[in-house]
Order: sequence, then structure tokens, then C-alpha cells
Amino acid sequence: MSSEFISKEFQIRAVYNKETIRVYQAYNNEIADYAVKHQTFTGCPHWSTERTTWIKPSFLWMMYRSGWAQKDKNQNRILAIDIHIKDFEYAIQNNYKSSTKQKYQIEGQELPPPSKEHSQPPVSKVDKSNYDIVVQWDPERSIKLGKLGSNIKSIQIGIKKRIAEQYSSNWITQITDITNQCLEIKQLLDNGHLDQAQSLLPIEKVYIPSFIK
Repeated sequence: MSSEFISKEFQIRAVYNKETIRVYQAYNNEIADYAVKHQTFTGCPHWSTERTTWIKPSFLWMMYRSGWAQKDKNQNRILAIDIHIKDFEYAIQNNYKSSTKQKYQIEGQELPPPSKEHSQPPVSKVDKSNYDIVVQWDPERSIKLGKLGSNIKSIQIGIKKRIAEQYSSNWITQITDITNQCLEIKQLLDNGHLDQAQSLLPIEKVYIPSFIK
């Protein structure tokens, strides 16, 4: 497994159904316009598979990272991207950390190791920078962007090269520009309307991968 999934600490919070799970990315106008129009990043001259692109299932972590789409011009458009659950699970099973010999758990159950068919080379033989998938965990955020509790972590998945191309070409089912929704929530918060702002947040649930259910 890709990281230290532990119940109530390491969590995947997301909008999902039986087929897809939603992740978020922040981009500049050029990339966002292209992605929404073509429903892919492939072919966009400003998007490169050589750079690691990070996908985040947590809406509020995306808001923290992008400053409610106001941090800078390269993060002023927020895209909600629905991807196949099977591809999301592939990423969390087959990444830099999943190649180590550590024991990982979620909901108290030990996770199976990645399959030999899909696992990447052992950490001892390859530098982390050579991996096409990397997982990291960061403190989950509240609507005010402070840390949510003392230990709750939110997952981020970094992808590049062949995996980024597969993500763009095969994983994605829909790309939606939600920038206006983000700005509306931020405006409500600035005006002191916390309840109204919370009512506009996506309804996220803790996602438990199918291979440990």
C-alpha cells in the first residue's frame, strides 16, 4: 500500500460514487480553459507530463493550497476532476511508498502489497525522483483553513510522465470548473456568513479502498 493508512488519522476524504472519485487541481487560465473545453490535459501546450502534477481529493486542502483560488495566477482556476475509482486505487497501491517493506493499515486492517505486475522498483535501487507516482499526507483543513484536529491527515497524489499521460487520457471522466463556487464560499466567509459558506461545501465522505473491504 502507498502510505500509512490508519483509521481516524490517515484518511481519504472525497466525493465519490461506485464508479468515480473526485480530485481537485488548481491551474492558470490557459490550462484550465483547455482542460474544460477538451475534457483532457493532453495536447495543451502549457501542461507537461515531465513535471509532477498533484491531485487532491480534499476540497478544503485544495482551498488551503490555492488560497481560495486567489494565491497566484497559476492557481486562480480550480478544477473538479472525476476519475475512475480503479485508477485512483491503482495510484494508492503502486507508488513510491508502496514499494517499501513497511506494514500499512487502514481501519485496522493490514493492506496487501502491490502486485508484482504493477509495483515499481524497490526504493533501495531507485531514487524517489524517478517514481511516476508519489503519495504524501498533509494536515487536513477546516473551512477556515486551520488544521482539522491534531492528527487528521489528507492524501495527495503526485503523478508524472507515463502515469500523468494515462491520467489525462484514460482516467478522467469529467472536468468541471468550480472556481466561481470557491470564490462564492470565500466571499461568504469574508462577510461572516459561516453557515451559508458551509452549506456550499462539497459533501465528502471517508473513502475506504475496495481491496481492504
